[in-house]
Amino acid sequence: MRVLLVDDTRTLLSLVQVYLMGWHIEFHEAKDGLEGLAKAKELKPALVVTDVRMPGMDGFELCAAIRADEELHDLPVVLLTSLNDETSRKKGRLVGASAFLTKPVSVDELRQTVGTLLKLPTRS
Repeated sequence: MRVLLVDDTRTLLSLVQVYLMGWHIEFHEAKDGLEGLAKAKELKPALVVTDVRMPGMDGFELCAAIRADEELHDLPVVLLTSLNDETSRKKGRLVGASAFLTKPVSVDELRQTVGTLLKLPTRS
């Protein structure tokens, strides 16, 4: 199962991979929303986990582009961000995010969210 991680820093990429160990997930990475959209079209992952604040195309724009794409529109997208205000959460809902998680995210919260979206056992 493929999961695409999109962030302009290694922090999110490394954290998510460590938190999701044990589920036999094949991780792919992109450094920004534009690269993330291209990789999503190419790889057809089961899930995208993206930061919001990135240069070029941000996570909100990436999620909206995925929802607008005929082949990707059902792809689950998790926004994982340091933004924790109601305006950002509302924007996440408006662009069609499947989940909105704030940093620092707990192992349990991330595993529960990803497990639910991918229909995986939440304990390993």
